[in-house]
Amino acid sequence: MLTEISAHDWKNNLRGYTALFISSPFCQTCALAEQMVEQAREIEAKTTIYKINLQLAPEIATEYKVQSVPMLLLFYGHQLVARLSPLKHTGHILHFLINNRDE
Repeated sequence: MLTEISAHDWKNNLRGYTALFISSPFCQTCALAEQMVEQAREIEAKTTIYKINLQLAPEIATEYKVQSVPMLLLFYGHQLVARLSPLKHTGHILHFLINNRDE
C-alpha cells in the first residue's frame, strides 16, 4: 500500500529519487492506477513513492500544473524530473521510473 502524505510533509521527504502519485478518492481510474503503481514499486524499489489526495492538497495542483488525475510525478531532490499521465499499465510506469533516472 502506498503511503499517503500531506502537502506539508511532502516537501520534507524529497530525498534522492521520489515519486508522487496524485489521485482523488472519487476517481475510479485512480484506484486502478494505484494498484499498478504499487506493483511497479514492488519491482523497482529504488524510488520512494508517496500518494497524495489532490482534494486535500490543491496547492500541489497549482505548483506542479496538475490538470488531471491520476498522475505520477518524479523528483530528484526538490527538482521535478518528469510527469506521467495517463498511467497505462505497470510496464509503462516501470519504464517511466527507470528511464527518467540519471544513474
